Amino acid sequence: MSVTFYEPAPFPSNEIARTHRVYESRLLEAINNPILHAIALNAKNLFRADWAGIALIFDEVQEVIASSGGRLGRYDRARSLAAHAILSPLEVLCLADAKEDGRFGANPFVRVDLIRYFVAAPIIDAQGYALGALCASSRFPRQVTDPDDLEKLQALAAQVAPTSSI
Repeated sequence: MSVTFYEPAPFPSNEIARTHRVYESRLLEAINNPILHAIALNAKNLFRADWAGIALIFDEVQEVIASSGGRLGRYDRARSLAAHAILSPLEVLCLADAKEDGRFGANPFVRVDLIRYFVAAPIIDAQGYALGALCASSRFPRQVTDPDDLEKLQALAAQVAPTSSI
C-alpha cells in the first residue's frame, strides 16, 4: 500500500510584489462581472468542461471572481490547483488525469473525483506578474489536449487583465 500526500504549491519568489499587483489590478472588484463570466463560459465551451473560472491567487486565498458551472468565492490556496499554474507564468498547466499525476493525486478535490481533467492558463498583467489563472476542469480524465486549444485558452486569459478597469 502506498500513501500519497498532497503538497500545496509553493509561493513564487516574487510573491510580495505579485500579491501587491493582484490588489492593484482591481480585479477583486470585478467579481460577478459579465465580461469575465463570458470569458469563463468560452473556456468551458472550448474544453467541453464541467466548470471553468477565473481564479485570483493572493495571500492564503484563491478567489474565484467569475465562473461557469460552479460557485464564486474564496477558497483555501493550499488546495488550489491554479496556485500551481502561476509558478510557470508562460506555460499552460494541463493535467489529462490529475488523479494519476503524483503531484495532485492526493489533492482533496482530485481525491473525491471533483477534478480529474484540469487546464489553467496564467493571467499575466502588463508587468509580467501572474495574478491568477483561467481554469477549466472536468470530473473525467481526458486525452492529451490539442495545442491549439491551449493557445486559445492563453488568448482568453490575456483578455482578463485588461478588464481590470471595469
